[in-house]
Amino acid sequence: MLVDQAQIESFWQARTRFLHTCLSTEAPLTKTQNLSELCKNNLPAAITLFHQVELDALKIVSNYLDSIYQLSNAVWQTINNGGNIYITGCGASARLAVLLQKLWNLQFPHLTGRIIGVCSGGDISMIHSLEQFEDSVDYGVKQLVNFGFTPNDLLIGLSASGESPFILAGITYAKNNIVKPWLVCNNKSSDLIKRNPDHLVACQDVNTLALDVGAMALTGSTRLQATTAMQLAVASALLHQTPAEISKQLETSSNFIANLNLTDLAELTKLETAIIASGEYILYSTNNNLLGLSLLADITERSPTFNIMALENYLSQPREVSQFYLTLNHINSIPEVWQQLLDRAPNCLNIATTTQTKLDYFYGFDISKNSPRSLNRLDILQHTAYWQTNADNSRLDISLDQVRLGVNLSALSTDNITNSLVYKLLLNAHSTIMFGRLGAFAGNLMLSLKPSNNKLIDRTIRYALYILEHKHNKLFSYEMVANALFAEMSQLENNQSIVDKVVTRMLK
Repeated sequence: MLVDQAQIESFWQARTRFLHTCLSTEAPLTKTQNLSELCKNNLPAAITLFHQVELDALKIVSNYLDSIYQLSNAVWQTINNGGNIYITGCGASARLAVLLQKLWNLQFPHLTGRIIGVCSGGDISMIHSLEQFEDSVDYGVKQLVNFGFTPNDLLIGLSASGESPFILAGITYAKNNIVKPWLVCNNKSSDLIKRNPDHLVACQDVNTLALDVGAMALTGSTRLQATTAMQLAVASALLHQTPAEISKQLETSSNFIANLNLTDLAELTKLETAIIASGEYILYSTNNNLLGLSLLADITERSPTFNIMALENYLSQPREVSQFYLTLNHINSIPEVWQQLLDRAPNCLNIATTTQTKLDYFYGFDISKNSPRSLNRLDILQHTAYWQTNADNSRLDISLDQVRLGVNLSALSTDNITNSLVYKLLLNAHSTIMFGRLGAFAGNLMLSLKPSNNKLIDRTIRYALYILEHKHNKLFSYEMVANALFAEMSQLENNQSIVDKVVTRMLK
């Protein structure tokens, strides 16, 4: 893993906030403290536990009905006054921003283009993060300006922690607009103010929707309940206009997911774990664009969460092959597949000195039906996992080799919000529990995360400190473990545990 000296300096400058009040999104969840053991020894129990924790988060969203309606009112006032809605995010929240854009376009095709999802670093963040942008204040503003943000537009910033520099910079820029911006996060405003008395949640010119759903099933992994709660809340605000409609949506989504039988995933998860453990490869194949976005998000988010290689780029030399890849099996060409997935051409920053921000590089990710992976042109042992919907989206069929399972979605009719939540829940449960079986976390602490931004660096330090104290009865300072981490980062390879490496270094 390449270590950027500027990133290290940025962390040291920002570290004081990490030493203050622990945020609920970073705290361990007592309910899942034995999750890794269940993943390995009692798969149905692990799936049931994961399901319950996600359902708890969905139910909590209804406590925020009034604020969700206020957000909806701001959205529709802006639309009716001729403005656009910009939704910004980093990492999982960036991918959520694009998903929300898709949900809007499906619901209101005559208003396509009025919701603009802005990913830190550009749309390449849909595939892999450009972490130097997530901590960038400058680009939090530049990207809004470059994408056409005006004083009459509404900005909705998505940040699970509530502390993303990219998001907060954009909101600071927008708060003098005619339309007051919104921050949607998953930590209490009071906790954010304890860490930073000048936090934007204390500003009267900013609206805050703080969806406090508590700690994550996998400690710190906000791609789970935090993003689920934001997805339901913001999608309901975008697609509905009255409190009654919003309330009905929250109830419908929670009730449907409560009645899902996720334990049917067990055989699929067991088989896919065995395939990956044997060094073979998985190609996810789908015929549904909304499901394709959910698949892409889940595959992408495995990389920083479990320190595995992200999707390979066919233009890169030498070419490495990711154990997971994606194809939309109903779309023929690279430009077409991304146009249909995003409902627009890709937004790339095209910075001359950064290859990964250029459109040519973006198009090196071929997820069309004619990609080398789809046509089996690579010399690898590859299995195809089909995630297919029927013509009216009333059924989802999943298959991998000899394993088959189906999910009846007929009760949802055209409810794309709940459909998207079902896709997310199935994929998050499947991938999290699979990596639990592979030993990527212990209890509910991530061991193999990739420390690629300030938040993940802090998380790695704290996990190492916890293990050193509770497993080895050793006490070290935060700064000592941070220095050990930076020494190990330069030697970190895919599929290695950075936490284990730091702990071992400290015990020498």
